[in-house]
Amino acid sequence: MTMNIEEIKPRLKAMIVERLSLDIAPDEIKDDVPLFSHENEGLDLDSVEALEIVVGIEQSFDVTVEEGDYKQEFYSINTLSQFVKGLIEQAQ
Repeated sequence: MTMNIEEIKPRLKAMIVERLSLDIAPDEIKDDVPLFSHENEGLDLDSVEALEIVVGIEQSFDVTVEEGDYKQEFYSINTLSQFVKGLIEQAQ
């Protein structure tokens, strides 16, 4: 399964909103806004929600996320979509 970034972003947003039961529409999540607390910006997600996102990525994109420190990769939808694209490419 080959996907480009513009195909990955809306799927990520929809998955995040659904898995975390966020009270916003997926298209309200801006691509460059921090997903986790950053100077009072972003979605202000926490580490438990990060684990939910990992499980969601694995299920939605049929990839495996190895244990590690992914703070930079999980910074925003932009960085997360690049990360997912790399995982998809590795899985092929």
